[in-house]
Amino acid sequence: MKHILQKMIALSVIFLISISMYAQEQTVTGTVKDANDVPLPGVNILIKGTNQGTQTDFDGNFSIKASKGDVIVFTYVGTKTIEKTVGVDDFSSITMESDSSELDEVVLVGYGNQKRSDITTAIATMSTENLDERPITKVDQALIGQMAGVRVKQTSGLPGAGFDIQIRGVGSISAGNQPLYVIDGFPLEPSGQSRGGGFSTGNPLANLNPNDIESIQVLKDAAAAAIYGSRASNGVVIIKTKSGSTGKPQINLNTYFGINKTVKKLDVLSTEEWIERATEMIDYNWDNSGIPGASSSQSINERRNIYNDYQIAQGNNSAVLGANEFNKNFMQDPRWSEPGYGNLEAIDWQDELFRTGIVKSYQLSARGGTDAVNYYISGEHLDQEGVAIGLDYKRYSARANVEVTASDKVSFGVNIAPSYTISNNPGVEGKDQELHRAVSTAPISEDGIYLNVGDNEPYTWGGSNVSPISAVRNTTGEEKIYRTLTTVYGSYNILENLTLKSSLNLDNAESKYKYFKSSEVSRSRQASGYFSSYQRQNFANENTLNYDATFKGKHHLNLLGGISYSTFKFDNQRISAADGFGSDLIQTLNGANNISASGTYTQETKLVLLSYFGRAQYDFDGKYLLTASIRRDGSSNFGKNTKWGVFPSASVGWNIAKENFMSDVDFFKALKIRASWGIAGNRGFSDNYPAIPRIGFSNYSYNGNFATGQVPINAANPELSWEESETYNFGTDIGVLNNRIFTSFDYYIKTNSDLLLNVPVPTASGFSTAATNIGEVQNRGWELELTTRNLTGDFKWTTNLNLSHNENEVKKLGPDNSPILGGSFDIQHNILQVGQPMYTLYLVQQDGILSQEDIDNGAALYGNQTVGDPKYVDANGDGVISPDDRVLSGQPNPKYVWGITNTFEYKNFDLSVLLQGQWGGHIYSTFGRAIDRTGMGFNENVLGSHRDRWRSPENPGNGEDGKANSNFGRIKNTNWRYPNDYWRIRNITLGYNVTSDALNSNIFKKIRIYVTLENWFGGDKYDGGFNPEAVNSNGDDYGAFPLSKSIVTGLNFTF
Repeated sequence: MKHILQKMIALSVIFLISISMYAQEQTVTGTVKDANDVPLPGVNILIKGTNQGTQTDFDGNFSIKASKGDVIVFTYVGTKTIEKTVGVDDFSSITMESDSSELDEVVLVGYGNQKRSDITTAIATMSTENLDERPITKVDQALIGQMAGVRVKQTSGLPGAGFDIQIRGVGSISAGNQPLYVIDGFPLEPSGQSRGGGFSTGNPLANLNPNDIESIQVLKDAAAAAIYGSRASNGVVIIKTKSGSTGKPQINLNTYFGINKTVKKLDVLSTEEWIERATEMIDYNWDNSGIPGASSSQSINERRNIYNDYQIAQGNNSAVLGANEFNKNFMQDPRWSEPGYGNLEAIDWQDELFRTGIVKSYQLSARGGTDAVNYYISGEHLDQEGVAIGLDYKRYSARANVEVTASDKVSFGVNIAPSYTISNNPGVEGKDQELHRAVSTAPISEDGIYLNVGDNEPYTWGGSNVSPISAVRNTTGEEKIYRTLTTVYGSYNILENLTLKSSLNLDNAESKYKYFKSSEVSRSRQASGYFSSYQRQNFANENTLNYDATFKGKHHLNLLGGISYSTFKFDNQRISAADGFGSDLIQTLNGANNISASGTYTQETKLVLLSYFGRAQYDFDGKYLLTASIRRDGSSNFGKNTKWGVFPSASVGWNIAKENFMSDVDFFKALKIRASWGIAGNRGFSDNYPAIPRIGFSNYSYNGNFATGQVPINAANPELSWEESETYNFGTDIGVLNNRIFTSFDYYIKTNSDLLLNVPVPTASGFSTAATNIGEVQNRGWELELTTRNLTGDFKWTTNLNLSHNENEVKKLGPDNSPILGGSFDIQHNILQVGQPMYTLYLVQQDGILSQEDIDNGAALYGNQTVGDPKYVDANGDGVISPDDRVLSGQPNPKYVWGITNTFEYKNFDLSVLLQGQWGGHIYSTFGRAIDRTGMGFNENVLGSHRDRWRSPENPGNGEDGKANSNFGRIKNTNWRYPNDYWRIRNITLGYNVTSDALNSNIFKKIRIYVTLENWFGGDKYDGGFNPEAVNSNGDDYGAFPLSKSIVTGLNFTF
């Protein structure tokens, strides 16, 4: 009986406890709407003091388990935060009131987040709310024109090509200027964009689906970025992908279809104009041939007879021409004067190469979840034809983000994003590639577009170029990239305000590239080919401990400590054919006649980084703000004594608008001043092992024969260390008229010191250069962001403007500050010089056209210049034009970069227009050297400006383009320098939203249809190339591919 009684008592206790627990925990449900009574999806709902939370579904409904007395916090971008207490407040219908300041918006910072009103550093935020309503193909494309101080350069128009992103100018000479990208807390190893425009170890943003992006923040100053230490001197771009939300599944299907065309064709001579120039040059040659009796007024037959008589008289019987033979230098093609040019065909090679490409995309995503599990999954296929024959880009990507809330204390999740891309480029961009040939090949042919293909010969009066059209059709340049981004993470609430987080991250990418050029389209009639590949593995383990608490309602403290370990491994291989292929039918390397030893190699690289970091954030009543951080990095890049670096930062802010004395000032809704200082690092040197001695292979003589041995290949520097970037930033945030006008202004001074440079050393050392820390570059400038809500109500009009100004200056260089010259081809044409911007152009100045009067007055000449040739400035006054007359001739980076977005809304219609541009810089066109050089023969085509060239003293032309028959050679001068100013309407999108009320459907929640114009309107002053932002040859443009303009129609379905 006693045992039975005990059991009954125990059961009763358990029952009472269960009842008590059930009474304490309950399911809270309700609907969240905006001020216009429209349901709000995606509202963040969190039980205060825990990480237990959810989001509203598409209809604004939510459900969350909570206990009586719990405070539930509702937050949504652009609205005021709401807090309600369970058991006290009504949750059935909650209205989120607009807060146009958006200062309570939570933004991502390094290893955490902050309310915008508490930010004391320079952080730019890009709205991704409507990113899926534009046909964006790449993440970096979406950043163009959106944020002050963030210059996004589209250096190439090739489909799938990466963009060059510069944050507050360029500060490093040899260690790269690309920012650090952090995706879902995973810091990806920066990949420097070379001065040829490519990414040495692959683009970190390659293969990402823009529609998976939830938010993008850019940490611009060192105080914000220093928490990432040795990889943050060029700024940090933090990207967060979408996550799930509690509620029934929300499914989105987005698809679009459109066409692409080239933004620009280069103006070159037409067939008729080319013939006129060729005739002028041939007549000049005949007049000045030295053959007795030669006159340009003579017919072709008369010239042939006089020419033959002269050759016979000289005893050159082998040079005598037959009745149907010609000396092209002295005689025109008689078909030029026939109607329609006889059996010749006039060709616009650019028209033949460019095409109308088709772009189409299909994207499907789903998000939802329960109180325990949230998920976001997506899949995408992009198929983009380039605007030239042979160019295309295909992407297949998927993503699964799953988070599990195991209890009030424990949560964990996994983000996995596999992707696969195929890009085809038969070699259209750059020096001696097919776009170059399409511009420079004579616009006339005996064999149409099959010029010099197979058994066809070159056109006698043209060059030796093979038809660029046939070349792209018979060349394979295919790259396949497999990439998987994986993050596994977990968090544990040790105490109410103390949270431990840990993540394991892996970025695995593999690239395979195949190149084959048929013998039919090779000048040598010998096929060529090679195969290359790389494998990239970036692993990171990130661990943080975070304490967040508020004391006495006014003192808020957030402490962060962490440890990070990351490795980066990059292997690449290449094998090249030699001596052609046995057949064009077998294009794999087993069909090659031989293998090139010099073009075959394998390389392996591994880097390791170990880091400790901490940060403290304090604010008093939201008024007085203080943040300090420190990070210590240890890198395998550097020597034993220098492998550790310390990167501190500090910042302060004052929210003046929250002071009591401002309570009666209605004009200011927001008023904050802030100041920051910090040091970040850069370890991205071109040599990954400069601190240790290495050996390589070299030939030497042994017993009278060549033998291969090993020799030292570098001057090791065990004291080599990081570059440092120190930034001072002063800023203010101001909102007036209830924040209908909101602006942020920042002024900064950013100094990059201890630059990693290869400096000359005495040849007696056995080396020509050695790596060392020396040099200093400074960027200073200001940034303005302005948002105005011009009209509200049924018709809304919002304007977002950003404007940036940056001045770049070299402060220190090598041991004695000696200038460093650079630039490829002929003489060097840019300079690193103390007191000047980096890579200032260094050129001979052109000053019109030489006249007889100039020559009679002793004008300085270059070589055997004569009347009608360009006149150059004798800068050093020695009476001769030479490379010594080069002078500083402008900077390559613009002084101002800007973007303006206007958004209009009326009922269910919306219109967005993005206008973007830059001014104040120059581009040097080595492409101009190829297509606009002095002394060019008539066998090539030239820029259209030559239709207004110098022809005689009585017909001097435009005063810039000299006579056709120049034979003094060439020297790099300002004729190949152009302003890189441009303006471009990047995007016009008109959309219409069909809401659930209008649809009256249980299936569709929303349907959106839109039409977008990308790059359809714009202008620039770059007549010597296709793209004023182009970089594809040692910092210059050598025929970069033009941008494309598109018109796209899209449909978005929400289920």
